[in-house]
Amino acid sequence: MKTINLSGNFLFATTTFLIALSFIFIQPTYIEAAVVCTFDRNIESGMNGEDIRCLQKYLNDAGFVIAQSGPGSKGNETSLFRDATKSALIKWQEANNLSPAIGFFGPLSRAKYSDLVNGNSNGQVLGESTTSDNESQVTDLLDKLNILQAQLDVAKTEQNTVQDEDVKSAVLKAVEQIESSEAQIERALGDGESIGHADDNIIDAREDFYEAVVALLNNNMERALSFAQSAYDNAADAYEDAGGETEEDEIDEFIDEVEDEISDAWDEIEIAKDNGKNIDKAEEILEDAEDLIDQAKENLKEDDFDEARDLAEEAEDLIDDALDSVSDNDQRDAEGAIDDASDAINDAWDDVRDADRDGQDVDDAEDLLGEAEDALDDAQDAYDDGDYDEAVDKAEEAEDLARDALNEI
Repeated sequence: MKTINLSGNFLFATTTFLIALSFIFIQPTYIEAAVVCTFDRNIESGMNGEDIRCLQKYLNDAGFVIAQSGPGSKGNETSLFRDATKSALIKWQEANNLSPAIGFFGPLSRAKYSDLVNGNSNGQVLGESTTSDNESQVTDLLDKLNILQAQLDVAKTEQNTVQDEDVKSAVLKAVEQIESSEAQIERALGDGESIGHADDNIIDAREDFYEAVVALLNNNMERALSFAQSAYDNAADAYEDAGGETEEDEIDEFIDEVEDEISDAWDEIEIAKDNGKNIDKAEEILEDAEDLIDQAKENLKEDDFDEARDLAEEAEDLIDDALDSVSDNDQRDAEGAIDDASDAINDAWDDVRDADRDGQDVDDAEDLLGEAEDALDDAQDAYDDGDYDEAVDKAEEAEDLARDALNEI
């Protein structure tokens, strides 16, 4: 006989947990049914097939009810082997003293099923077994233990590609979303609102969460992460069906809003370009904002909501930077126009004074320079108010008046 090195703690924790979960359901009356199925393979959680539908019918008829209503209930059996089917199968295995009773429909369970439906129990009542049955149980158990041992060895020797913190985070998110969804369903029902398929989705979420926990006990982090994420997704669907807005929906809407803001910003800088302004820097910044939005969408698809939100917020900040860069150019243009006008006026005054000393009539020139100084003051006021376009216009007017003053001498 092969030596089994499976960790006692690992086997005990896995078996005990699964059996304990089965006790939260009311034990059925053990009445065997006449449903006859053909099983030519081992059946376990996650599988799909018509043999599973037949197994569900058998369990329901035998009193090991899959579900009281909906999918899996009597008359509504499905081809999917999920948590409810496993729970009912565990009860059937326990009632027939099949060990380990872990919801795995293998050779031992198939043999017991065949004996029960074909009347080959040799007068036994449920729970009794012959010496041959015991030997078969030992062989089947050894096979299962060796499979579990191999799985445990792989888990110990291969580098796990999933970090414990990733799994912990996914499990906690699933729990929070399931709780939020259940509360939303209660609110919707209390308000008399439709909840659509919320009930079905929350059931799927609980089943996926159960699978995640079982995978954790088996140290299968990748499977645990996958089911935890699936539990979150189903719970989020239930939340949405019941009228709630998920975090994913909120961020998706925010990304759409930022995209609209980027489009508006492009329109503004195009207008600035038509007005002869330099928009090179603004264009570069808006292109960076568009890249960030693309990244945010990718993160949203991968359910990395925090990163998606951060990227969208960063893109929104860049929109302001792009528009500010155009404004900065306007400010610099206004500063340059005011400086040019001031220099032109000062130079013109020098020439007018020289002409006056030479005995020329400079009255009209002085009047024009006075108007130029008034225009320059208006330009400075507009600049201080942030109206840079007006500042440029007034500065150019002042410079034109200075040139007109020189033409008078």
